Amino acid sequence: MPKILVTGANGQLAEAIRHVAPSYGGDYTFASIADLDICNTEAIERYLADNLIDVIINTAAYTDVEGAEDNEALAMAVNGDAARELARISQRRGIKLIHISTDYVFGGDTVRRVPYTESDEVAPISAYGRTKAAGEAAVVKHGGIVLRTAWLYSPWGKNFMLTISRIASEHEEISVVDDQRGTPTSAVGLAQNIATLIASGAINQMEGIYNYTDGGDSAWYDFAREIVARRGYNCHVKACTTAERNMRAKRPAYSVLDTRRIRSIKGVIIEPWQERLTEVITLLNREI
Repeated sequence: MPKILVTGANGQLAEAIRHVAPSYGGDYTFASIADLDICNTEAIERYLADNLIDVIINTAAYTDVEGAEDNEALAMAVNGDAARELARISQRRGIKLIHISTDYVFGGDTVRRVPYTESDEVAPISAYGRTKAAGEAAVVKHGGIVLRTAWLYSPWGKNFMLTISRIASEHEEISVVDDQRGTPTSAVGLAQNIATLIASGAINQMEGIYNYTDGGDSAWYDFAREIVARRGYNCHVKACTTAERNMRAKRPAYSVLDTRRIRSIKGVIIEPWQERLTEVITLLNREI
């Protein structure tokens, strides 16, 4: 039975892995920053010397896209430098590392409509994107696996679905941007597929970068309308532009990812984002 360490234990993806793991076998340990600060190289060395680990799933990250504009050094310490050291140490110890990255490593101009493949050159336009791109490069250099995903949401933590649900329950009208296009992705579905890759042993043949999202694509506006409708809120969703929101960090106008590489692996199941949203809302209703 493989021993799996999940960093960033307080985040939504770690919580999703915690939720699904019992169905897939494996000995999972969840480490928060209090248990293991991945920015502390000596702490990583000590932890891995004291604990037998076969696989590390690194979900720890600095994810505040706006905040990274003022704190790029801090974001780089977590998303870039810490990922590099975790990958370097994992490679030396023969541990498989799965590192989570983001579609924000791409610039996504307004006219592009071709999904990004793993071999497309990254071109981040925000501090957050730059730090995640640095982490990707370091992990690949040291033999780790990068799972690049997008627009994650779940019943836990802080995410778009929960934010929209909260404000739609409090207001008669909300505005959501309709000029950014990507793919809403269930953290639960991602967690299930990660657990499948580990349980089947498929990760032993994997290397480099894999794009993973749910199927299809959407604007944030469309995603918000689906959330409001399915949760039964009496709230009108109005479209607006990114420029109207006056956000400091630039976002890609188009960041849909091509998932053919990950879909070629036996056991991986990619569902349309609308179907995954139904699953997550059903789970959320049970949690409430």
